[in-house]
Amino acid sequence: MSYIIGIDAGGTKTKGLILSENKEILFEADAGYGNPNIDFEGAIANITEVLSKCLASPFGLDCSLVVAGVAGIEGGNNRERINQSLKRIANVPIILINDAVLAYHSIFELEDGVLTIAGTGSISFGRNGETEEYAGGWGHLLGDEGSSYDVAIQACKQMIKEKENGEHYSSLSLALMKKLNIHDAEQLKGFIYRATKGEIASLSYVVFLQAEEGNKEAKDIFARAGIDLANQTLRLIKKLKLTSPISIGCKGSLLEKNVYVQEAFKKELNKYVESINLLDSIYLPATGAYAAAKLYKPL
Repeated sequence: MSYIIGIDAGGTKTKGLILSENKEILFEADAGYGNPNIDFEGAIANITEVLSKCLASPFGLDCSLVVAGVAGIEGGNNRERINQSLKRIANVPIILINDAVLAYHSIFELEDGVLTIAGTGSISFGRNGETEEYAGGWGHLLGDEGSSYDVAIQACKQMIKEKENGEHYSSLSLALMKKLNIHDAEQLKGFIYRATKGEIASLSYVVFLQAEEGNKEAKDIFARAGIDLANQTLRLIKKLKLTSPISIGCKGSLLEKNVYVQEAFKKELNKYVESINLLDSIYLPATGAYAAAKLYKPL
């Protein structure tokens, strides 16, 4: 029997799965971030770690293909360099795609629609027939609107605004200060310019706790995130020329777990799309490997 190795390499973690044709998970392995734009050597080390563990498992000899969804794969010559690195340890064909594409196929298989992902970063990917397009996915310096990173930055900017306007710090700002063990907005720079993208994004949980306590500023930040994600989704729907009813999938902590983002996202979409079918995300992204293997070819 022949199996497929699916690898989901994102900005914070990498997961490898050995899958049967019915998406049954036979083996899994985990490692750290897999986005080569964070640090190429570190990302490759994590991706090869999970691949090596899969190949060394009791099912490894029966694997005939590797499908890896890698965040930031389009940057520079990342695709060619990653392919060369993986071929050193895997004597099977390797398909390399964006991690959003892999996640898309875990939900939609080969059907048309749009997947919007809002985790540390944000991106939307969709298909209409043979046409594929992206929206977002520009990274935290150029975009990532509606992401956990963006939520954290918006909260930090509010703290700065309060400082410069001579206002008393809000409960949200005080909560962030407590988390960071600082006492003034001036000290915020030391954290922001030293921290990783993931460390900054983790501050969004502080914003969530404040929203749960009824903090209006925190709720407003999440509502803005939901609207930004909806607008990103709508741009992609327009680009793909999809018509109602439109299937939309959601992945990432903000769209799967945060009710404030979810409500704003759905409300904004309903303003412009007559009929929406929101799909539940019940499969791990790496399970999209079998469907992806039907569309994409090894290098």
